[in-house]
Amino acid sequence: MGVSAFPGRDHRLPNIERAAQDARARLNQASSESLDDRLRDTLFRLTDGLALEGGLLVLAANQRAKNVAVGSAITSGRVVSEFLTRPRVQGATGHSEILVVSGPPHGSSSVLPPDDHLHLWALGIRTLVVVPLWPQRYDGGVLVLFSQRPQSHLDVQSLHPLLTVADAIRGLVDDGRPPLTNPAPPFHDQDAAARRLNGGAEAPFDRAGLPPIEDTLVGESAAWRYVVFRLDQVAATHATVLLLGETGTGKELVARAIHRRSARSAGKFVALNCAALPPTLVESELFGRERGAFTGAHSSQAGRFEIAHRGTLFLDEVGDLPIELQPKLLRVLQEGQLERLGSTRTVDVDVRVIAATNRDLTEEVRQNRFRDDLYYRLNVFPITLPSLRERREDIPLLAQHLANRFARAMPKAIKPIPDSVSRALQQYDWPGNIRELENVIQRALILSPDGVISMNDISLTAAKAPTATVGTTLEEIERNHIQRMLNTTLWRIEGRRGAAELLGLKPSTLRSRLRKLGIRRGAGA
Repeated sequence: MGVSAFPGRDHRLPNIERAAQDARARLNQASSESLDDRLRDTLFRLTDGLALEGGLLVLAANQRAKNVAVGSAITSGRVVSEFLTRPRVQGATGHSEILVVSGPPHGSSSVLPPDDHLHLWALGIRTLVVVPLWPQRYDGGVLVLFSQRPQSHLDVQSLHPLLTVADAIRGLVDDGRPPLTNPAPPFHDQDAAARRLNGGAEAPFDRAGLPPIEDTLVGESAAWRYVVFRLDQVAATHATVLLLGETGTGKELVARAIHRRSARSAGKFVALNCAALPPTLVESELFGRERGAFTGAHSSQAGRFEIAHRGTLFLDEVGDLPIELQPKLLRVLQEGQLERLGSTRTVDVDVRVIAATNRDLTEEVRQNRFRDDLYYRLNVFPITLPSLRERREDIPLLAQHLANRFARAMPKAIKPIPDSVSRALQQYDWPGNIRELENVIQRALILSPDGVISMNDISLTAAKAPTATVGTTLEEIERNHIQRMLNTTLWRIEGRRGAAELLGLKPSTLRSRLRKLGIRRGAGA
């Protein structure tokens, strides 16, 4: 969960009626300030009065003010604005006086489809309030408030005073005029949705479109949130990025996320696996070829660099790039120039390169299998992706996300994964990482007759399960088992999916057993 930019307010119960009155008074106040400034100040007052972390006012194209965002992080406002363009979110908003999303995904009280609620959590947003400016009319503009913390005290009934604020905003931005268009059907094209909502390419939150569900960065663990933090740091720059980590950890997913959040998001994202092609074809695939460059080259062909011009090129398994081609890649990175195979004409390209490997490139350099100058050029901004066993608390969310995705493709009804299955998935070591988890979940969904994944469906024993340390006495067996559970939860004892819950013990009982068995953090499993 993200760190709040408003520390010290967690236990403050907001007076919603007072916050709404204060906001209305600010809107109705005679002032020489611009309308945009008054709306921005109103949003500040609402977020502060309700102890939330951010607010948005997203207006239709014909209204007299611009979109406004306030809060703890500009990026939070951007991702929430993008989230609102999802068709089913718009549909839910269009059928509600006030849309309130709080609590975990897949809960029985969720007002959003599980995929959309899960996507919202993956963005780090735990509470979302959406108030249409026109009753049950999404296309007339919306007032949005959000928080990175769950706010269980907020519900539709308690938030009714916000309707009067929406009325006051509507009166200012519309002069009482209804939206230009009739109520719109659900958007089927998310690019069109963003343009339609924000009024064209000049809107502050306009972008090339939202990622498909399977591109969602799902995870709440500290290790994964640090990856997202590093990703956000570098996305807005033009720096070369080197993604490191074991195979199957989601390097292409992260590369796509960097591209989507960059200034090049309107350009192409082009991927090439350097290990998937024989060395004789890698050069022509990367740099292009002219007709007759080699036997069988019957036509000219642009390479991946040219195709990715003004976009992003993802070089997966760059550690497998043949040593004889590395100087040519280095030249493109340094000069932005290349020659097609069989040509002497220089081609200028503007491409951001994101490279990935599961090899230790420093060792490859020592063994003279990788050029040191190319390594230094690629290693501008390294990001190491954690293995799945290093982010075990993300496994239940990932498993449900994958189950939803495969269920849509089959198609097949899917129900929330039981806690017992989630615990079993967490205790497995996943040598194949997320790629292996995908296979297990897909197989389980095929085997499940009713959409409920059971222990009989996940078949973890078919892969190599982790081998427990065997003790010779009952006390040793108990100690080993408790230590494994503590390692699984990263030594979180209390709370949902904490070690006490996994062991079926009270937290106080578990602490007593730790003292008796002499188990201390850092002593090893």
